[in-house]
Amino acid sequence: MKLASAILIVSLPFAVYAQTPVFEPGQYVLANGSIIDVGYYGSPAYYDWDGDGVKDLLVGQFSYGYVRFYKNNGTNSNPSYTTFQYLYADGSPISVYAS
Repeated sequence: MKLASAILIVSLPFAVYAQTPVFEPGQYVLANGSIIDVGYYGSPAYYDWDGDGVKDLLVGQFSYGYVRFYKNNGTNSNPSYTTFQYLYADGSPISVYAS
């Protein structure tokens, strides 16, 4: 019985100080002034794909699993994207299927 009491006492401070998370409203990502829309289940990632020192936007899309590349023409703190191009390997679009 003492073990159960000790667990309760140790756990109590965590419950007292627990706070509800606060999230900022979501923001759409734009390319050429329009909302980027890949359909459903888009999977975005930021990565300096072309090695120019700023993070580009890579977006996997559910349809056919193609990967879109949006070059960042701005900065890391103020990105600016234009049109996309699909990424290719050995002459074929890169495709990542969900299983």
